[in-house]
Amino acid sequence: MPLVISASRRTDIPAFYADWFVNRLRAGSVTVLQPYSGRPSMVSLKSEEVSAIVFWSKNYAPLLVKLDEIEQTTKNLFFHFTITANRELESQAPDYRAAIKDYGFIARRYSPERVIWRYDPICITDQLSFDRYEERFAQCAELLQTYAKKCIFSFVHPYKKVLANMKKYSGHTLAVVSVEQQREYARRLAVRAASYGIQLLACCNDHLPSDQIEKARCIDGRFLSEIFKVPIDARPASTRKECWCTKSVDIGAYDTCAHGCLYCYANADKERAKAAFLRHDAAWNALSAPVNETRKEQDTVQQVLFTQRNSSQLSP
Repeated sequence: MPLVISASRRTDIPAFYADWFVNRLRAGSVTVLQPYSGRPSMVSLKSEEVSAIVFWSKNYAPLLVKLDEIEQTTKNLFFHFTITANRELESQAPDYRAAIKDYGFIARRYSPERVIWRYDPICITDQLSFDRYEERFAQCAELLQTYAKKCIFSFVHPYKKVLANMKKYSGHTLAVVSVEQQREYARRLAVRAASYGIQLLACCNDHLPSDQIEKARCIDGRFLSEIFKVPIDARPASTRKECWCTKSVDIGAYDTCAHGCLYCYANADKERAKAAFLRHDAAWNALSAPVNETRKEQDTVQQVLFTQRNSSQLSP
């Protein structure tokens, strides 16, 4: 069964690596370095091997001019669009009003059901209250209500790298927010969302779903199969605790996103990630580094691809 390509939870490919991505589509494959072992594996990007591409970004502007060429591989494109108006912790993200215009462009070109608004993570600090998040949510929702019918949200997870980046690069201290407080904040956000005709969904955070808030499945094989009218693997393949996503292959790399968001789980250090972006070459076959395709590596790649293809043919 063809694969769902995730581009990418690990970095912002549309914002920083659109040229590289299109180059890999032209080549018909991409080399992915496993995050911890560094082992290379090849993922086919040939049209017959791709059932859908799921994008994740705060800034789609660099990708929008490349959509015609991307559609030569597949027209089955789905977009996660993060818009929070959080300049304090997302200093390199585009202005939310410009981002919302791009959101509208995508929704008009495809359909509102193929792009989903993400207002996450909510990252409360000693200088950034929930009241401010609620106010900004309403500002974004008012402008998005024509196109956005659902919104995925979450509260930040205090990973060690998040705490280290907050301490090193800002005067913010992450606030401790109890489960009870998070539930109350989520309820308030759901009321705001409903006033604009938007359904709120919680990503992970299993203590938040309620009568007003649904559980999110950010990559949902059954839904993608329904809207694209193609068979898609709907077996569960969670990426972390409480995740309900179905099977996909992520082609990104950690420590490469140049947005520099201080709450980011994908960057151990924002300056290291910026340096990786600056030395990146769009001709590389892997996003984070070139991979020399020696005979030994080719054998490894072919074995991994063979395993992926055969495992995808198994019944759920």
